[in-house]
Amino acid sequence: MNNEFEGASASNGEDYDVTRNFVTRLNSMVDSCTPQQDLYKRCIYKVPNLLRNVKPEAYTPKLISIGPLHHGDAKLEIMKREKLICFRKFKGNRMSDERIMDLVNIIRNNEKNIRQNYSKNFNEIGSWDFIEMILLDAVFIIEFIKESNDGPENLEPWMMSDIKEDLKLLENQLPFFIIEEIYDEVNRARQELQSIPFLRLATLHFGKNTFSQGVNNDPKVQGSRHFTDLLRNLMLDGVINDRSFTFDNIKLKYSAVMLRKAGVRFRVAKEKCLLNIRFEKGVLEIPRLKVDYSFERFVRNIMALEQCYKPFEAYICNYIKFMDNLINTAEDVDLLIGKGIILHWPGDDAALSSMINKLNENIGDISNFYDDICRNLNLHYENRWNHMKATLKLLYFADIWRAKATVGASILLILTFIQTIKSFL
Repeated sequence: MNNEFEGASASNGEDYDVTRNFVTRLNSMVDSCTPQQDLYKRCIYKVPNLLRNVKPEAYTPKLISIGPLHHGDAKLEIMKREKLICFRKFKGNRMSDERIMDLVNIIRNNEKNIRQNYSKNFNEIGSWDFIEMILLDAVFIIEFIKESNDGPENLEPWMMSDIKEDLKLLENQLPFFIIEEIYDEVNRARQELQSIPFLRLATLHFGKNTFSQGVNNDPKVQGSRHFTDLLRNLMLDGVINDRSFTFDNIKLKYSAVMLRKAGVRFRVAKEKCLLNIRFEKGVLEIPRLKVDYSFERFVRNIMALEQCYKPFEAYICNYIKFMDNLINTAEDVDLLIGKGIILHWPGDDAALSSMINKLNENIGDISNFYDDICRNLNLHYENRWNHMKATLKLLYFADIWRAKATVGASILLILTFIQTIKSFL
């Protein structure tokens, strides 16, 4: 009996040690795990793989790395030299070593806050390397935007467009607040009392974009947290306030060509805001959409920002989803181009149809901004009387000559009928 008891005690002791070692190891793993960034402060994201895998090149800078997400990428190292040249020129314009030290201290005092703006931790980037990266990137951005009309002297002309496009990418951002603090400190040091606020300067620069409306005092624009966010907010300027998001998962079931067969008329809206689509009295009004070679990359990054940062206010995602449902084939694109709703510079209708359809791939449906319009368009199409009216109009009133002939024939038929009646009286 005693032997059995002693054996059981030894066994229990071994189990305790094994369990204790396991808990100790687990605690060590937990303690070494860096806490997640403050969710409230996050605004710059690594694009989720679900979106990135559809078209990786849309989210990847071609020429310049800004911020930590692509820092150290060998393909982008060519621009490190250009940043240093830009910094040398910047320093030569009334910026002494003491004033540069002031800029370094601004970044040091805000380092934790800057890091918390990113969705990913960058513990592998040491503090001084991080400060150097932020300083060089912020100075380059300030000088680039200030000189954007002519371009910085050290940059080749072919670099300009690539840099402009790279500065719009979600993964290629610095928080506005740190750029603004550096910009304001530089202006104080140089005693430039009449300087333009940085946000206004950035808005003037990106306000030239095809999809934005220029400088304004909209609170959303004033609250922009980086360039991608600014561009989105410029797109939202003037959005109608009498429509709100719902959680009704109502989709447009019929394409543009199909809706036309049901009598829906298409008209380009005079609205400047791209989002202000209306459907009233059988007329679908859509603001003009200008599509160029940079459109897909630009919109994909805005949509990625909404998916990560504003999933319940995904205006652009909802717009693209509506257009995706409206466009199924090149024939739909041709119809919308013919009505002036789409201005398509590349010129390939089939390619545009395919691109619009792929934009919506893997985009989540959390809220709906066009549920009322989709519902009414579906009901319009499913009303047989609308199809009959549209068919009659197409057969007999397709153009003015056919309409005149139809009216003339109808009058002649009525007169013949009246004459026949009179002959019996």
